[in-house]
Amino acid sequence: MKAIVLDAEWSPRLGVKVSPKDEARQWAVNANEVYRDPSASLQDRAEPPAPGPNQVTLRVGACGICGSDVHMFETDDDGYMLLPYHLKTPVVIGHEFSGTVVAAGSDSGFVEGDIVAVEEIQWCGVCTPCRGGYWNQCQNIEDLGFTLDGGFAEYVTVNAKHCWSLNALRERYGSDEAALEVGAMTEPVSVAYEGIFTRAGGFLPGRPVAVFGAGPIGLASVALARAGGASKIFCFETLQGRRALAKKLGATHVVDPTETDPAELVAEETLGEGAAMAMECSGNFPAVMRSIENVLGVGGKVAVIGMDGRPAELNFIDHQLRALSTYGTVGHSGSWDFPNVIGLMASGQIEMEHAITRRYPLDELVDAIEETKNRSDGKILVKPTV
Repeated sequence: MKAIVLDAEWSPRLGVKVSPKDEARQWAVNANEVYRDPSASLQDRAEPPAPGPNQVTLRVGACGICGSDVHMFETDDDGYMLLPYHLKTPVVIGHEFSGTVVAAGSDSGFVEGDIVAVEEIQWCGVCTPCRGGYWNQCQNIEDLGFTLDGGFAEYVTVNAKHCWSLNALRERYGSDEAALEVGAMTEPVSVAYEGIFTRAGGFLPGRPVAVFGAGPIGLASVALARAGGASKIFCFETLQGRRALAKKLGATHVVDPTETDPAELVAEETLGEGAAMAMECSGNFPAVMRSIENVLGVGGKVAVIGMDGRPAELNFIDHQLRALSTYGTVGHSGSWDFPNVIGLMASGQIEMEHAITRRYPLDELVDAIEETKNRSDGKILVKPTV
């Protein structure tokens, strides 16, 4: 089968401590600290093995390009990839994917022909964090497309417990192709859902919210805020094309923050009350965190959903005086994020097809990554069967 394989040089930075276990298997907690000079190629690989009793083999239908995938290809001045997350190379990348079951294990709960979305985070379910509900902090964590082979391939075998049925999307959209495209959005939308609702506890319907950044995660946050009953949804984005997408997905105020001060706009439009929640989705912490603090009203919450390895300035007296709360989040939980997002998409309460702007075949992934680097599109999908 055809697959996109990422490779890089294992070369821990001076002063970085790596555990003996991780050194032996070249497993990075933070790829930016140890992996340099990345490269990717389209390779012929053996098809995945037949599924075990609790596994399914999928023919990949669509796989989205994430900002994390782009960070694998971008490097700093010393040649280290910008990705501040787990990685083990060589690996088949791609973690936002859907597929059709072509072989099902006897205890998997699926049958041939089912269509599914797959959780990226392969939580164990038995360690203390997992048993406490912190699946994304699993002590035995592995990640499809990062440390395990993922979805930029024709086929993949995965654990059934990390799969969720998309058959309801098949009914809504009337075709497997459309359902698989929208289904590939489940993972990034679940990342936003995890931050907004599972980690930060959401906001009361009727309250205003602010979204910083209108990339795919920001667009998902806008859609979820609308479904959650926000009265006003302020979206701050510098790129005009992404602002247009945010408007289509439900933002009521779409603004270039380099031209309009976010805090002044929110204060004016909320009669001084401020936003009940702000979602950081830009992945540019130094540029936006002070603005995020300034748009929040009393009791406001910050869901930090974007990823950035750089430190950012915060003024904690503002947190104290206005009783603000900041919630760090990564990934999606192993409980209700995926099925709830699928339910919202299947019912039409969020219409994530509007966020899909381009489609590429597998052998043009590198071109697609280069386009994604411009940060001008919504979600770009790679489709092995195109």
